Amino acid sequence: MIATLGEILLRLTPPDNGMIQQMGSYDANFGGSEANVAISLANYKIPTRFISALPDNELGKAAIFELSKYKVDTRHVNIKGNKMGIYFVEKGSSIRGSKVIYDREHSAFARMTLEDIDWDHVFDGINWFHWSGIAPAVSQNCADVTLQAVQRAAAADIPISADLNYRASLWTYGKPSSEVMPELLDHTTLMLGDPKSLEIMTGIKNPFSGDIKEQLDDLPAYYDTVFARFPKLKYIATSLRTIVNDTHHRWMGVIYDGQKLYCSTEYDLYPLVDRVGGGDAFMAGLIYGCVQYDDPQKTIDFATAASGIKHTISGDFNLVSVQDVNDLLARGGAGNISR
Repeated sequence: MIATLGEILLRLTPPDNGMIQQMGSYDANFGGSEANVAISLANYKIPTRFISALPDNELGKAAIFELSKYKVDTRHVNIKGNKMGIYFVEKGSSIRGSKVIYDREHSAFARMTLEDIDWDHVFDGINWFHWSGIAPAVSQNCADVTLQAVQRAAAADIPISADLNYRASLWTYGKPSSEVMPELLDHTTLMLGDPKSLEIMTGIKNPFSGDIKEQLDDLPAYYDTVFARFPKLKYIATSLRTIVNDTHHRWMGVIYDGQKLYCSTEYDLYPLVDRVGGGDAFMAGLIYGCVQYDDPQKTIDFATAASGIKHTISGDFNLVSVQDVNDLLARGGAGNISR
């Protein structure tokens, strides 16, 4: 069973690629990085547990129902308070970029304390733990809870994955990410992050300028500096996105195991439907590959294909199965009709 720690939020999106300022209504559903990962893995038939907090009201109950619908274990979601985190997604179109606005202060998750988690049992039966840099960015309380979770998982010899997920607009409670993140990353087995985020969050200098895809030969030497700083690392991965415009991206991924750089196929995503959650689908694919395969090439191929499909699906969640991903890989990235 895999556990993820984070916040599931109410997602509000203007329909038909509308702008927030012109809307009188919104499409409402749920999302959030760590919940997205949990649901992706559950769709891959991997037993999954979500560790979080939700308000004691109808919104909290609806979120629990949504997670349970995908067979995610919610027994360690603490029910407290009366506010649910919200975020607004303004989907771009053509040359107009997308926007995200958060309303997460004082949510049930933001106010979660160490006492809200049953530490003696939260990792029972867990053989992988995942967190992202969004969780400790929400509040000092969340940073404390994330650190405790990482330390407990490490003490139990549970492999740990971390998606850096730098969100500048969330780090507002008085500590920079560079003060919080290095200690959290000390026990990481699998890390997902780009050089820019790594420099901001850990101080490891980003030596790249321009398109990293044109400098792939230089990536292993850079990754070696990350391995040296975090010696428990086994893998580091980076997604590589080229933006032609908001509805046309090119997408590929790379993973490094300390010896060799493995690269996926590059996918041409056009027309792109919804990029939000694409990175989480990539993360879930990486975790699935590390758990199921002993082959970094198969892992990066699966993760990139899974994420590519997610870009064609509205909402945060990647609603595909392992078979769907494998079918895409077998087709070499081309679409087809399943009859």
